[in-house]
Amino acid sequence: MKLEAYRKAFEQLAAGLGDTPSRDSRRAQFERFAAVGFPSKREEDWRYTDLASLSEKQFALPADGGDALIPQALADSQQLVFVDGRFDAARSSTQQHIGNIATTETADDDGLAALNAAFASPGLDLQLAAGQVLAQPLHLLFLGSGSATGTMTHQRHRIVLGSGASASVILEFARDSADERLATHTLSIELGANASLRLYRLQRESAGATLLTRIDARLDRDSRLRALCLDAGGGFVRHDCNVTLAAPGCEAEVHGLYVPQPRAHVDNHTRIVHAAPHGRSREHFRGIVGERTRAVFSGKVVVQPGAQKTDSEQRIANLLLSKRAEVNAKPDLEIYADDVKCAHGATVGQLDETALAYLRSRGIDAATAKALLLRAFALEILDHVEFAPLRRHIEDILDFPDDPELDRLIEAIA
Repeated sequence: MKLEAYRKAFEQLAAGLGDTPSRDSRRAQFERFAAVGFPSKREEDWRYTDLASLSEKQFALPADGGDALIPQALADSQQLVFVDGRFDAARSSTQQHIGNIATTETADDDGLAALNAAFASPGLDLQLAAGQVLAQPLHLLFLGSGSATGTMTHQRHRIVLGSGASASVILEFARDSADERLATHTLSIELGANASLRLYRLQRESAGATLLTRIDARLDRDSRLRALCLDAGGGFVRHDCNVTLAAPGCEAEVHGLYVPQPRAHVDNHTRIVHAAPHGRSREHFRGIVGERTRAVFSGKVVVQPGAQKTDSEQRIANLLLSKRAEVNAKPDLEIYADDVKCAHGATVGQLDETALAYLRSRGIDAATAKALLLRAFALEILDHVEFAPLRRHIEDILDFPDDPELDRLIEAIA
């Protein structure tokens, strides 16, 4: 029977909660999930990403005591480590900003959000008072242990910045094991007037992972959100990023780079809503898609009535490295105000053979020449990474050549 394993896992979880309000609210969320189920391809937003097979999967809750290889900590940051969905205090540099977020606020028709709420374990709960500044970036590592085969983890997170507060947060999802597993994460963001948040989401999952993440952000007057998403892993990945510019003077930048591994499926969905005048948004995603790999990007910008003087720009560019690579890119504008400046565009192409020939003529081997051009393509996104230790970490993951002399050759081509 469909969803049978999920119900069994929920009853196991509920038995440990006792007769508490938390158990009742979680049960209500689970029953909502059971009624709605996973999204289907019949829904426009899920047209290219089919979750039907998850209904029959036999995922279970992970056992206690899972261990994972912890990557080297980023310099000049605070590190929070989660293994199999559980906070690992011993290997974290701080125990602050952890909380069990309430499970009652989900959309009636969103089965994934209800599933996440029913099972959610404690995650990030960052709340800064007015004027407070987070001294160092907060780096969250979500890891899977080698003993968590066939398991699922679900976490809810929250960031609330008071008026004039500012913070930088890094969410990194990583798995070394190729075993099959499921993880869902939801993050709600509330930015007060003149608050500022830099948010980085880095995904380098393994081939067997299914990762479903969602960010919902609401911006108050003159607040600023800078978000960057990097997908450099494999598996089956879906990310939703929803941003509402709810008051005048808000600014949102949402940028992304996807370089999925062979046979991976990576889907980025964004929705930016201008609900007030004098808002500014910029969205720029780039994809490098190789052999037997599928990437999806759908970005919608909505300018609501009364949101005059909106300034919005959306650009999507993709490189296909194989005849068996596939990209579905869909930029979208809905405008209900008449005094706005909005633009969007999407391109799909291949590496420039003339540029490759030029580099080869300078004595550079074919593999290095190709990697140099890919790095040049990716730099328009990577240059938005302002935290130097994170930038070096991403460059190491992507493994592009980094040589000033070679960079000058690329500049000569441009």
